[in-house]
Amino acid sequence: MTAALPLEQARTDVLIIGGGAAATLAAFECADAGVDVIQVTKGRATSGTTTVARGGFAAAIGKDDSPEMHLQEILEQGGELIDPELARTWVFEIPEIVRDLRTWGAGFVTGEAGGLDLKMFPNHTRARAVHHYDTTGNMLTKTLSAKLRGDERIGRHSHTTIVDLVMRGGRVAGAWGVDTRRGVLVGYSAAEIILCTGGGSGLFYVNDNPPQITGDGYVLGFRAGVPLLGLEMIDFQAMCTSPEELFGFAPHPTGFINAGAVFRNNEGEEFLKRYFPETAERSTRSEVILAMAKEIQAGRAGLTGGIFMDATKVPMETIQKQIPQVYKTCLHRGIDLTKTPLEVAPGSHTWLGGLKIDRDGATPVPGLWAAGETAGGIHGGNRIGGSALSASMVFGRRAGRAAAEAVGNGSDADAETISVPEAERAWLAELIARDTGPLQGEVRLGCRMLAHGKLGPLRDAAGCAEALAEYERIESEDIPRMRLSGEARATEKVRAQEIESALSVRNLALLGRLLATAALAREESRGAHFRLDFPDTDEANWRAVTRLEQESPGGISLHKDPVKKRTAAKA
Repeated sequence: MTAALPLEQARTDVLIIGGGAAATLAAFECADAGVDVIQVTKGRATSGTTTVARGGFAAAIGKDDSPEMHLQEILEQGGELIDPELARTWVFEIPEIVRDLRTWGAGFVTGEAGGLDLKMFPNHTRARAVHHYDTTGNMLTKTLSAKLRGDERIGRHSHTTIVDLVMRGGRVAGAWGVDTRRGVLVGYSAAEIILCTGGGSGLFYVNDNPPQITGDGYVLGFRAGVPLLGLEMIDFQAMCTSPEELFGFAPHPTGFINAGAVFRNNEGEEFLKRYFPETAERSTRSEVILAMAKEIQAGRAGLTGGIFMDATKVPMETIQKQIPQVYKTCLHRGIDLTKTPLEVAPGSHTWLGGLKIDRDGATPVPGLWAAGETAGGIHGGNRIGGSALSASMVFGRRAGRAAAEAVGNGSDADAETISVPEAERAWLAELIARDTGPLQGEVRLGCRMLAHGKLGPLRDAAGCAEALAEYERIESEDIPRMRLSGEARATEKVRAQEIESALSVRNLALLGRLLATAALAREESRGAHFRLDFPDTDEANWRAVTRLEQESPGGISLHKDPVKKRTAAKA
């Protein structure tokens, strides 16, 4: 059966795994430095979670603003867990990226005088979000895609899922994966590897990410020896749950709030005023999501389990300015937001933790870098709106530049070819041939529903422990026996889709175990992490960052790294 999956070889100086803005900016830097670079993506580049950034991203470029002010506000919201050096790097470098994006054709909205139209986001004291109405991520994706298509220096390998990294002599030497469209294995020899695979929102049944976002970078880095920091901190976002055909569509709640919409429970109460009398809808993202989750748990949800975002009193001209695409999408599906509140519920939006990096995106493993949502330490335990895409682009660019410099300073791709472990080749062949056992789609759904039910915005020890045990069972019992559906044998397209999905199941199960381990250990509530059995913040014991490390193949060790109460250091 292994003959059905032949192995091809490729060699490059820098291998970039991922297709979003961070990965693409890294690729541009490598190309400009004159090193060989290949960008590998599950789908097409540019893709990833860049499109999720609807309302804009933050950059302190206004006349009454400064990166120092931006930095202070970020540190105030980070649950004391942000690495201030990473935050400082980000806020001081994002204005330059905005300027570059404009020269590449990014269509940011401008005012009458020609300057950028800057939005005010909750928890910012200045209007600093550059935007393209409520389709900022789509606009940036098109801009970066156009530039990428015109750059023949960058090798683009699409529809390829990287399964594992290859280590030699204590450093990365390459990676191997599956070209799911052609049904072949691919080995990549590389001097430097940059992980930009996004976060882990695909672990949750309710999320607003593309389906390919399954925590691959976390798992690849963890197995290679990189610590995972603060993985329990997840930024949940409002998600549409009604009507059914809108499930999975992100309605851009910041745009709603800026327009003047309010959240109501099924009794019509503007419940955020009860939780947060002074800030209500202007509370932090984690506070709003927590309040929503509590209302749902208390039985004050709608018919499909959500809370109502009510924009019925917002003038049409404001809706057309703040959330035009959301309005059009909902109207196309039968909901007029000017007449009917939209039912939404918390879903996984971005992950705040990730692989340990320094200012250049270097991990502790030689030759391995991380950027974008895959990297940790940047957002701590909470984040204010407009931060995810902003930070991703900065560290994507820095990682690409530093990796290219490392190649120039002497690191070189190993001349040896990349081999795929025989056990892995056998597992893949058996997966394709097997006609008994659980369907990969059912195992994947089980992983996602488990996280949805036990590891969402409201957690407790019993739920975390139950999730941990079940993920262990899935890894040991279900995954070795998985099979593809009958349709996968009928067409090559379905076969490719199912192989990619099956490969992601292994990552989801391990990611679920990692998340459950970190969430179970943090016996307090802080930032984006809330424990029903430990509802208070424990400054004495838990002003600390969780650090997960692989202690043996498949084993997880958890450590606490205490942090002091910090303020932004001057440059």
